[in-house]
Amino acid sequence: MSAEQAGGEARWGVRGLEQPVAELRAALAADRLGHAWLFSGPDGVGKGTLARRLVQALHCEQRDEGDGGGVDPCLECRACARIEGGEAPDVEWIAIGGPCDEEGHRDHQADGSTRIRICQARRLSKLANLAPFHAARRVFIIDSANDLQTEAAQSLLKTLEEPPGSALLILLAVDPDELLPTIRSRCRELTLRPLPRAALAGALAEDIEDLDAEDAGELAAQGRGRYGLALRLHRDPAQRQLRETAIADVRRLCGASRNERFDHAGRLAGSWRRERRAVLETLDVWRWWWRDTLAAIAEAERGGEEPAGGAVGGCSPREAVLALRATERARRHLIENTNPQLALEVLMLDLPRLQFEEPEPSREEARPAAAPPA
Repeated sequence: MSAEQAGGEARWGVRGLEQPVAELRAALAADRLGHAWLFSGPDGVGKGTLARRLVQALHCEQRDEGDGGGVDPCLECRACARIEGGEAPDVEWIAIGGPCDEEGHRDHQADGSTRIRICQARRLSKLANLAPFHAARRVFIIDSANDLQTEAAQSLLKTLEEPPGSALLILLAVDPDELLPTIRSRCRELTLRPLPRAALAGALAEDIEDLDAEDAGELAAQGRGRYGLALRLHRDPAQRQLRETAIADVRRLCGASRNERFDHAGRLAGSWRRERRAVLETLDVWRWWWRDTLAAIAEAERGGEEPAGGAVGGCSPREAVLALRATERARRHLIENTNPQLALEVLMLDLPRLQFEEPEPSREEARPAAAPPA
C-alpha cells in the first residue's frame, strides 16, 4: 500500500479499502465518475460506508479547500453531516420495505416484503429524471441489488441504459454473480475484500477504546476480516448472540437425525410467517458459515492450522459447496413465496451428515461467574 493510498483511506474514514478508495479518488480527480457503480463484497465489509463516503466527496462543501486535490470529503460540513445522518434530499437509499408512489399500495415496511419491488424501481426512474435540489448530482444507493425482484431489476436496467446526466446509481451486492449480466455490464465494479485477521484485530484495538489485544483478536475472528461486521458485533451483543445461535444450530443439524432436522424446519417455517427478516438473517449466517468452512478447508489443505473448534469437522469441499448451494436455494425459494415448510425441509435433507467438535468457549463465556453475595 502506497502512502497516497493510505492517506486517501484515512481521509475517507474507512478501514481496509485502500484500493477501492484509490480508484474512486482517481475517477473523481479525472471527472470520470460515470453514472453507475457496483460495490460487491461480503456483508459487513464496508460497501454502505464506502457509498456514503463517495456521496460525501461529491457533495462536500469543503472538498476543494483540503489537501486531497478536491476528491476527499471533510466529513464535518453540513452536507457531509446530512448524508451521514440519512437526511440529504439528493440522496435516496432503496432497500426492502422502502417507499413507492403507487396508489393503494400498503406500507412495504409492514406488508412482509422480502424483495425490492418494481414499484420502488419505477419511483427511482421517475426521481432520476428530476433535477437535484442542491447538489450537482442526485444519487441513488440500492442496498442490496441482490434483493431486487426480477421485474424491478428489468425496470432498473432501462434507467442504466439511458441514464439521466445528473443521476448517479450505486448498487451494493453481496453476490454480483446473482445479478442480471446486463445490469452488471453497465456498472463499473469495485470488489471489496475482507482484511487479514491480524490487520483487522490491530484496527479494532486502535479504534475501540478499552479493547485489549485478546478481545480484539476474538472480535476479528468473529468478524471474519470484515471491519463493519466486527463493529456491529461489538456494539450489539444481540447480533453476536444471533450469529452464535445460528452457527450452533447448523453445526448441530449436521449431526442430527431426519426427525430432528424436520422439527427444526417446522420451527423456522413458523417463524417465517411472523418474522421473515429473522429467518433470512439466520440463512445468511449459514451461507457465510459454509463459505468460511470452505476457506478453512482450503487453508487446512495448504498445510495451515485448522481453526479452533473444529470448523472443518471432516467436511469435504464438495459437501461444503453443496450445503452452501442448498442454503442459497432455500433462501431464494422463500423469497419467491415457495411453501416455507417444503423449502426448509428440502434444505434439511441436503445438509451433509457431519460431526463437529464442540467449539472452544469464547473469552467472555470462559470467565467464571461472580460469586453470589453472602
